[in-house]
Order: sequence, then C-alpha cells, then structure tokens
Amino acid sequence: MNLLVENIKYRDSAIIEIALNIPKELKSKPAELLLTRRAKHKNKSITYSQQISLDDSVIINLNDLKHLKGNSVSVEEIIDVAIKAEEQLYELSLADFNVTKIKYMTEKVWGTHWIKPYSTNKKTVAIYTKTDFAAKVIECSLEKSDLILTVEMNATILPQDCYATINGKKYAIESSLNLNTIVFRIPLQNSVHLYKTISKEDVSMQYIMNDTVVSAHLHVGNPVQLNNELYTIQLNSSEPYAAMWIERKKNDAVKVAVLGSCVTRDNFNSKFNPDYKKSYECVSLQNQSSIISLMAPALAFPQDKIDNLNDWDTWNVKTDFQKQFLKDLKKQQPDYLIIDLFGDIFFGCLRVADSFLTNNYWKLAKTSYFKELKNHDAITLQNNQDEYMELWKKAVNDLFAFLQAELPNCKVVLHKARFTDSYYDNEGQVKTIASSVNVQTLNQYWDLLDGYIQENYQIDAIDLTKEKYISYEGHPWGVFHVHFEMNYYQQFLKQLHRIVVKHYLEAEHVFATIYQELEQA
Repeated sequence: MNLLVENIKYRDSAIIEIALNIPKELKSKPAELLLTRRAKHKNKSITYSQQISLDDSVIINLNDLKHLKGNSVSVEEIIDVAIKAEEQLYELSLADFNVTKIKYMTEKVWGTHWIKPYSTNKKTVAIYTKTDFAAKVIECSLEKSDLILTVEMNATILPQDCYATINGKKYAIESSLNLNTIVFRIPLQNSVHLYKTISKEDVSMQYIMNDTVVSAHLHVGNPVQLNNELYTIQLNSSEPYAAMWIERKKNDAVKVAVLGSCVTRDNFNSKFNPDYKKSYECVSLQNQSSIISLMAPALAFPQDKIDNLNDWDTWNVKTDFQKQFLKDLKKQQPDYLIIDLFGDIFFGCLRVADSFLTNNYWKLAKTSYFKELKNHDAITLQNNQDEYMELWKKAVNDLFAFLQAELPNCKVVLHKARFTDSYYDNEGQVKTIASSVNVQTLNQYWDLLDGYIQENYQIDAIDLTKEKYISYEGHPWGVFHVHFEMNYYQQFLKQLHRIVVKHYLEAEHVFATIYQELEQA
C-alpha cells in the first residue's frame, strides 16, 4: 500500500517536510513514522519509529536520524521512509514528483553526511546520505612480515582520526607525510590464519568525525603484487572493500606461548621432548605468575633490590613486576596460548600499592625488596577464597578480552595439570612426597578455576589426569608435585598434536566433517 507524495521541501536547515495525500479514512489517525537504515555489507538494518498523527504532511527531523547511526556508518547510506497505520504498512509513492530537483540540505546528518530525498527503484521516498571522503592507496610495500600502506585522503574537512581495517581489526596511523597523506603498518601475522597458506582479507578504512565512526572504501588504482621471503600479497579494488590475498610462503613451526609453570613449559624443552622443535616454537613465557598479577598495572621496583637470586629466578621475579607478557603476545602473535593455573593455586597474590604481585615465596621472598616491603596484603585461595575468586574472575575476563581484541587468530589451550603426592624412587618403588602441601585441597581449587574457564570461554583442554602420572626421583628438576615421569610430557605433545590437527582440518568444512566422523568412530 502507498500514500501519494504531493511535495517535499525543507522547512529549515534540519527539517524535511513531506506533504501527503491522506485518504479520508486515515485522516488524523494515530500512526508510526518508520525510518529504516538499510542493511549494508556486514551491518544489519536499523529502524527508528516515532508516533505521529496522520495529517497533511510528515516531518523528518535530522535529530531523529541520530538513532540510526549505530556503531558506524558507511560513506553512503540509504534510509527508507514508511508509515504504519491501522496495522497496515504504507510506502510513500512519488508518482510524478521529481526529487532530483531538490538539492542537498545545508545541515549534515551525524555531523558527517550530506542528505537529500531520494527515489527508490519502486518510485518511493527514501533519504540518501553521503560524505565527500575518499581514500586511495598511492604506495605499498612489504617489510618482513609488515605491509606498509601509504594512503592519500581527499575531503572538504579531514577527519580527526583514521584507521586501516582488515576484516574489522583496526590499525592506527604509524606516521603522516602531510595533512592528507598517512602511512599504516599492518602486521600480516595478525591476519593470516595458521591453517591457511592463502587467505583473502577485506581491507578498508575507518575515520572518526564529530563522534561518528565512518567505514570508507579504500581505493586501489592498479592491482598490486608484492613478494618477499615470507609472503606474496595481491591487492586490488573491489566492492565494498579492497581485496587482499595473502600467501604465507613458509610455516616451519606452530608458535606457542606459555602462561603457567614448568608443568607446561617443560613440554617445549629438549630434555623432555627431544624433537619438539620439529613442530613447535615457544615464543613467549610468563612463569609461575598469578593471572591477577599479570592483568594488574606494572610496578616500579629498584633493580638492586631484586637480589639473592640466580639469573633465572631474577628474570622470573622481574617479569612479574613488569607485566611485559601481554605486549610480547601482541608482538609475537602466537598460534596457541597454553595456560596452566599453578601460580594462582600454589602462590596466590600480594596487594602492593595499587597493583598486585604473585606471592612467590620461593623467589620473591628472598629479595631485599620483599624484606623491606611494609604495606602488602597476601590473598590466597586457601585463606581468602571469596575475595580471591572475585579478583581472579575479573582478571581472567580481562585476559580473554585482550586476547579477542589483540590476538584474534590465537587459540587458547587450558592445561588441566594437577598435583601428585607420590613419586617413583630410583628402585621403581612408589613413595609419598615429603611435603606440607595438601594435594587434595589444592587440586579441588584447581578444579574450580579450570571449571570457570571451561564454562565461560571457547577453549581446548589437555587433561592427563586419568593416567594418574606421578613424579620420579630422576626428574631433571627433582621430585615435586608437578614434576612428572617422562611419559607425561610425551603424552602432552600427543594431545596438543590432536588439537592442532583438529583446527587445521576445521579450517575447511569438508575436512571438519571427516574429522568429526573419525572422532565419533
């Protein structure tokens, strides 16, 4: 059903008035004005409704269109106009009315877009909006694993801030050559999935003007092909985004990072798995740290007060102060982050000033820093379970939010290690580890923390507890509750292999189906 448009005019700089031929039976009836921003690309449609009375004209105020802005808008947007009355939807028919003679309004909508009435293919009223922003790649190059894009912008008013975007991930301006020429550095390892030697990515720009985020097409003149020892890149214009094909030339090893303890890190040590480097490279480690400490602000410390330790222990303690691990992850972009929660279970944390440290009484407690530390509170699962869980859950949520934002291709593997209270002596006899550690209680806490992560996040897990591995007297680091017999480390890698292969096959639908059938067999 249609209502006939008799005239369209601007009442002032911010109001569009549409005169209508209203049938007698609808005159002065309550109705709804529906303004719908069309679905475009990956954005869903957005509708704003307003109660009106059906008189001889309909008023559209530009201020009402702010409800259609959403999180971002494109360079061009079309807003359909309709009226709902008596449970019937009416489009506004232009018939013989010519909207092309109407100029753009002097006021911009959203502070960015020129606006005017528009005729759809059905000869009904819509509103057309556009910006005058244009961006063109004028130069690009490869520097190792970074793509360098030099972009020229054209606009009446240049934006306040700009980003290059690849599949929705934003990259800030690295430098500006002049007012309208900017340079982006895009780490390709952030974009290329481990399991795809060739991938297609959407490349565009976002800019911010008057608090409005605008997604803009990035024009590429002639198609570009770049090569180096790591990648082959093809870049060309496409709609709605520029298209980039990335081929990774070599991928010698799966990159892993470890947030945990020796029970995980030792799996990537030739003493335990002599051939692990054929398949894996451990690119970053945060050892024995509480997640609460890791996600807290960095703490300044006097270098000379971290003393009375060997080099390895000194590094351990300093990294817990510096909280550098997150920056390392962002730089290294590992394929997998493997987490075990030893630091939270065994040590807990210390509240120091406005931050936290891991309460590592093996190492930190030996230092002059700790001995001279006056104001600190120890918080552990054993003594402060409710407070600890509240702090820990927030830290875990912050960690996973960081991973989602900064490491979109990194998968998390939870290593569900547990303490043992037994070991084999040199004669192969099972003995009890002489220790004050309450293994049963600590393992219950470990169950609790692992369970929270598994219930709330999409992760994979390595669980060797069914095999009942214990420690042994010949372990390179000695007998301890998480120093296991050698088979443990070999089985760990086998489970990790299965996870890696599963993800590799899941990257292609047909292989994912085959893998699922094999697992169910």
